[in-house]
Amino acid sequence: MAAHRGVTAAPGGAAAALPAPAGTTRSRSRWRATFFAPVGDGQTRRRGSDILRVVVGLAALVLCWLAAAANSRSEHSIATVLSPAPEGIRWLISTIWWVASFGLIAVVIVLALVSRRWNVARDTALAGFGAWAVCLLVDVLVGPAAGRPSDPGLHGFDLTFPVARVAATVAVAAAAMPYLGRWVQRTIQVIVVVLALATVVHGSGLPVAVVAALAVGWVCTAVVHLSFGAPLGLPSAAEVAALVADLGIGVDGVERTVRQEWGPGRFTGRVAGAPVDVSVYGRDAADTQFLSKAVRFVLYRDSGPTLTFTRWQQVEHEAYVLLMAARAGVRVPDVLAAGPAGPARDAVVVTAPPPGRPLSDLPPFPLPDPADGAEGGEGAAPAPAAPAAPDRAAAATPEEAPAAPDGAADGASLSDAALDDIFGQVRALRAARISHGTITPETIVVDEEDRCGLIDLRAASTVADSERLDRDLAATLAAVALVAGPERTVAAALRSLPADELAAALPYLQRAALGPAASRALRGRKAVLVALREAGAAAAGVEVPKLIEARRISWVTLALVVGTLVGGWALIGVLVNVGRSWHTITGADWVWVAVVFVFAQAAYPAIAVTTLGSVTQALPYGRTVALEVSNTFVGLAGGSVAVLATRVRFFQQEGFDGTLAVSSGVLVSTASWIVKGGLFLIALPLALSDFHFSQPSSTGGGGGVNTAHLVELLIIAVVVVGIVVGILLAVPRWRRLATAKVRPKASEVWGHLKVLSGHPRNLVEIFGGNIAAQLFIALALGASLHAFGAHLSLAALIIVLTLGSMLGGISPVPGGMGVVEAGMILGLTAAGISETVAVAAVFVQRLFTAYLPPIWGWFTLVWMRKKEYL
Repeated sequence: MAAHRGVTAAPGGAAAALPAPAGTTRSRSRWRATFFAPVGDGQTRRRGSDILRVVVGLAALVLCWLAAAANSRSEHSIATVLSPAPEGIRWLISTIWWVASFGLIAVVIVLALVSRRWNVARDTALAGFGAWAVCLLVDVLVGPAAGRPSDPGLHGFDLTFPVARVAATVAVAAAAMPYLGRWVQRTIQVIVVVLALATVVHGSGLPVAVVAALAVGWVCTAVVHLSFGAPLGLPSAAEVAALVADLGIGVDGVERTVRQEWGPGRFTGRVAGAPVDVSVYGRDAADTQFLSKAVRFVLYRDSGPTLTFTRWQQVEHEAYVLLMAARAGVRVPDVLAAGPAGPARDAVVVTAPPPGRPLSDLPPFPLPDPADGAEGGEGAAPAPAAPAAPDRAAAATPEEAPAAPDGAADGASLSDAALDDIFGQVRALRAARISHGTITPETIVVDEEDRCGLIDLRAASTVADSERLDRDLAATLAAVALVAGPERTVAAALRSLPADELAAALPYLQRAALGPAASRALRGRKAVLVALREAGAAAAGVEVPKLIEARRISWVTLALVVGTLVGGWALIGVLVNVGRSWHTITGADWVWVAVVFVFAQAAYPAIAVTTLGSVTQALPYGRTVALEVSNTFVGLAGGSVAVLATRVRFFQQEGFDGTLAVSSGVLVSTASWIVKGGLFLIALPLALSDFHFSQPSSTGGGGGVNTAHLVELLIIAVVVVGIVVGILLAVPRWRRLATAKVRPKASEVWGHLKVLSGHPRNLVEIFGGNIAAQLFIALALGASLHAFGAHLSLAALIIVLTLGSMLGGISPVPGGMGVVEAGMILGLTAAGISETVAVAAVFVQRLFTAYLPPIWGWFTLVWMRKKEYL
C-alpha cells in the first residue's frame, strides 16, 4: 500500500497565486514560519505509530468506562478536592473553561484559514466532528453516565461520559499540532492540561470522564492522520543530507524513493559520484515493526523478522545482516555508515547498492491468466499482465522494446546466465542460513554483465530455520517467473539447487505465504504460481504438493473467537442476573417446570418430521429423532461442520448419497428461517401493542434494564451490518464473489424444492414440522412464565423468540449463546414482565432447550454409533 500522499507544491500547502511584491512575500513567509512548522519535502505519510495510538486510546477508553461504572471513592476524593472553586475565582475558572475549549478551537481554525493551509483545516474539522460523534455513540452504547450509579456525593457534577467538548478540543488541537511550530505545540499542550483541570474544577466532568475524552480526541486524530497522512513522516532532502553529514559522509542529490512503506524513510543520493541508499529510522519505525510483528504473530505461522525494540537496534540489525551476507559471498549493498544522527537522534544507515536494475523494470513474461479472472468472479475482465511498476521497458512500443540478451529464449529479457546467478546468490544465502524475508522483483537487481544482486535486507534474519529458507526460495521462483516464465525459472533452479530443495519450496508458492510485498507483485498473476507448482513438481519428480497452511488463524476462526468472547460476556451477564433471581427460581411451580421439559423435548420429534420430508425416499423415523437429539451434543462439541458430517454419515448408512444429505440439510435450514419469518409476520400485528420499548423495566429491588436503550443498540447493529453489506456489494469483485457463493446454494435449494413439488406430503412435512417445532419452543417459554406466575399470549411469545433469534443470528457468537438469552429477556421485559421473572423464565426455558440436551445427546450419539447408525 502506498504510504504517501502528496500535498500542494506551494509553500505551506497554499495554492499558487499572482506574484506579490518581494517584501510582502518575505513578510508572509516569516509570519507563517512563526506559527507553522516546515513539512519536510512537502509529503505526508501514514505512520504506524498512529495505529498504535488508536489501539492504546481505545484500550484507555474501555478502562475509563470500567472505572466510571465502578464509581471509586478515590475519584470522588479527587473531584471533591478540586471542586467547587472558591466563590471569588469561579468567574476565572469559567473563563478558562470557555477560552481553553472553544477559544482554542477557534484559534487553530483561524490560523489554518488565514494561512490558507486547507489540509490543516480539513484535518482539524474532521477530527473535531469525529470526536463529537464518537462521544454521542459512546453515550448511546453505555449510557450518558457510563453505568455510574446515582451518588449524592457527586451533586453538582456533570456525569456525562466522556466530556464531548474536551474530546473535540483535544482532537482539533492534536490534528493541527504536526503542522505547527514547536513553541505553538508546547503552548497547546499546556492549554490542554489546563483545560482538563478546569473541566473538573468547573464541575463539567469527573476525572475519569475527562481522561476518556482525552483518549477519544487522541484516537480520532490518529484515524484522520491514517486516512490522509500527516507531515513529520519523512525529513526533507536537506535534512537527510545533514543527517548523513553527522556520520562523516557528504552526500549530494538526495531524493526520496518513489515507493515508501511504513517504517523507515528511504532516500537515494550520490557520494563521490556513486549512487547510495539512505534509510532513516525515526520513532515511527520501531512502532511500525512492533505492530507488524504482532499482527503477523496472530494471523500467520511465520511472524516475520526478529523483533527489535528501538530504531538503533533496527539499524544495527540491518547493518549486521548485510555484513554477514557479504561475508557469505552474496552481492548485497555495502555498508558505508550507520548510527544515530541529528537533533532527534534518528538512526541512519548509508549503503552502496550493487549495480543493476530490478526485475520489476524488465518486460513481463506474457503468460495468460484465466484462473485469476475467476478470483474476481465469473465474467471478470482479464487482469493486467504485469505487476504495477513504473518502468520504461513495459511502456515501450514493440519497436522500442529491448532485444533479448544472448542466451535468452522465447523473447524473455533475462539470459540463462542471469537466471543461474540469481539462484546461485539465493543458494549462497541458504548456505549461510540467512533468510532475506522480502524477495520480490524489486529486491533482485541484474546488471549488464548478467550478474545478480540482492537489496533491501531490512527484514532478513540470521540462523533462519528451514521454513523461512524455503519461503525465500519460493519467493525467488515467483519473482523470476514473472519475467522469465515458469518453465525457464524451474530449469534454472534445478541447475543451481538440488531437486529436494526445489520440492520443499513448492508448498509455499501461494500469495499468503510469500509476504505482503511479493503478494502485491503477484496480484493479477495467479496462474504463475499454479504453473510454477506444476512445472516444479514435474522437474523434481514429485507429485504436486498440497499448499502449506500459511495462516495461523483464518478470518472465520478469528470472528468465531471474538464471537465466543462476546457470547461468553453476555452469558456471564445472564448468569449474574440468574443469581440475583435465584430466590424467584427456587419458588417456581414445579408442575409447570415439568411441562417446560415436555414441550422442549417435543421439538426434536417435530424437527425429525422436517428431515423426513426433505427426501422423497423413506427414512426410519425413530433413528431420525435420535439423529436430531445427538446433534445437540455434536453441534456443541464440533460446530456446524461436525453436524453436517454426522448428517452425511447417517444418510450414507441409510443408503443415501452424501450430496443428498448436504442438500437436505440446506433445505431444512432454509425452511426453518422461512417459518420463523412467517410466524413473526403473523404474530406482529396481533401482539405488537403488548410491547413498550420506550420505558425502562424495573424490578422489585430497584434498578432496571433500559429496553429502549437495547432496542437502539439492535437498530444500530442492523444498520451497521446493512451499510457494510451494501458497501461490499457495491464493489464489483465482492458482488461477483457473493453471487458465486450464494447462487449455487439458492439453485440447490430451488432444485430440491422443485423435485419435492411433485410430492405434496413432503412439503407439508418440511414446513409443518418446522411450524410444530417453533410452536413447541414458544409453548415451553409460555409454560416457564406460568411457573413464575406470569403469562403472555402465543403471538407475544413468538415475537420474543424471534427477537432472541435475530440477536443470536447477527452476532458472531457460535450458537448465539448468551446473546439469545439477552434478546429474550429484552423482549419479555418490553412486554411488561418484571426483570426478575423474565430472567428466571428464560433460564428455565433455555435449561431444557439448550443447556441440558447435549447431555442426553451424548448418550444418544454413543448408542447410534454402537448400533452402526452413524
